[in-house]
Amino acid sequence: MAGSIYFIRHGETHANERNYLAGGIDVPLSELGKRQAKEAGQIILKKGLKFDEVHTSDLTRTKITALIALKESEQENIPFIESPEVRERNFGIFAKNNKNLLKKSFGYEDYEKKLHSPLEFPDSGETFEDMYNRVHKYYYNILLPKVKSGKSILVVCHKYIIEMFALIFAGLKLDDYFDFRLPNAKPMSEKDLVSYIKSESKLLKEIADHLIYYSSWITTLAAFLGILAKATIGLPLNNYIFLIITCLLLGISTFFIALGLNTSCINNSFDLKKPFLVLWCQKFALAGCLFLLLKDNVASVLAMLFLMPPAFTSPTLSLLWGGSLYLAIENTFLLSLLSPLVISCFLFCTNISFSILFIPFFTVMFFSMIVPTFVAQLIRTKKPIESAKFAEHWKWLGVCSIILLSFLSIYHFTPTIIFDLWSRDLGNSTLFFKQGIIVLSVFLFIKYFAYSASISINKKISYTTDIYICHSTPNIFLWSNCISFQSDIYYIIFWTFIAFFMGILLDEIYFVYRFNQIMISKKTGIFSLKAKKSKGTYNK
Repeated sequence: MAGSIYFIRHGETHANERNYLAGGIDVPLSELGKRQAKEAGQIILKKGLKFDEVHTSDLTRTKITALIALKESEQENIPFIESPEVRERNFGIFAKNNKNLLKKSFGYEDYEKKLHSPLEFPDSGETFEDMYNRVHKYYYNILLPKVKSGKSILVVCHKYIIEMFALIFAGLKLDDYFDFRLPNAKPMSEKDLVSYIKSESKLLKEIADHLIYYSSWITTLAAFLGILAKATIGLPLNNYIFLIITCLLLGISTFFIALGLNTSCINNSFDLKKPFLVLWCQKFALAGCLFLLLKDNVASVLAMLFLMPPAFTSPTLSLLWGGSLYLAIENTFLLSLLSPLVISCFLFCTNISFSILFIPFFTVMFFSMIVPTFVAQLIRTKKPIESAKFAEHWKWLGVCSIILLSFLSIYHFTPTIIFDLWSRDLGNSTLFFKQGIIVLSVFLFIKYFAYSASISINKKISYTTDIYICHSTPNIFLWSNCISFQSDIYYIIFWTFIAFFMGILLDEIYFVYRFNQIMISKKTGIFSLKAKKSKGTYNK
């Protein structure tokens, strides 16, 4: 009687969590990864699967996943066979680098070719064909004879390795491969693997990839389309309706962000003994003084912009631009709690009604951050395997919500007669462009402050990136809803949205440029090393 083989991709790691390629580098399981391994064991127990031996790679993440799963399924004493033949692919210079920045640096098509084509491979990395051949050899020489002898085997290894097994079982060629987005820690038989890869949609995967890849450009384009739509249609959008739409779309975005965030990291973020709070105290003090001293309506609402916490999307920007992620989470969640308290203190010294600011403030905070984060984290805790799979396949919907919000925000705050301002009313036209210059100056100051704050901490690049992101991307949607119920400030809000979206686009261009310089230096170092080795061999 023939046996069977089940495969498990290791649980989520810090590399998966923070969006960089690990390959043959040893990285630990994340908090979610350990939960996923435990759920994998529960699935094995529920299905009544019994194994004679377990095969893992020589990397810690597979061994820990196997230990947790087998302990949970009450099979922890079965023989372990550790094999480097099922180690993850060596990604060469791609290893330990942010996936999104790699795509931006090499271009989407070239990145896909180097990572997923049998014809190309990353510099100093393993070819796709070599990886496939070692998996093919391991299956036919090691695993298949054991299965034919009646043994049931569990193989715990890596994404690309298991996907090579799936190609073999499905009888597909290497040319048929695309990124199947294999879920972490889900026990799958040979039949399950074949069904899974055949059900995956290459088109949907490419749509999601391109939306994320071009997100900054699309968001900026959506803003300018909002201007054209308002000039063409001209129908106003009620402030209360805009508040509801903002909450809904931000809530969708926050849900997908929170679905990928470390639960304990969110809990630990509410710690007032954080070194980065010193920088925010300075910022709040400066903004508070301006808010109290400047009686001009325009100046006061711009000063309030400095009192806003980081945008809810800051952790996403951290993932996309190579930040540390954890620091962005801590900044966003802690300061979202502290900002209303800070603003409350300043409002005591002004004549502004609490209801004008705080009804929209708490509405946005509650429905756009607290509720979706709670729901996402609850799902993540209860269903760790499925939640991660769902987030991987559908996170592009969160990007779509921000794109749509960009369009609607600019539409809402664009003056109806924007293209006729300079011809119909010279006074209004002068005010319109004057306020635009003021807003641009304010955002240049925000960027300068963010840059100064980032270099002042003297930390590694990922941390300086997070500090810069959090200081340079205030929660503009929260701010606009707070002040939109006041009069005579639509020009200011319009220009602020334009500066905000353009700023994100320019920031991305800068981060990609900085990453390119790093990659060029790596390539130069590799070529120099190869030249030295070649010269040394020749001399011998």
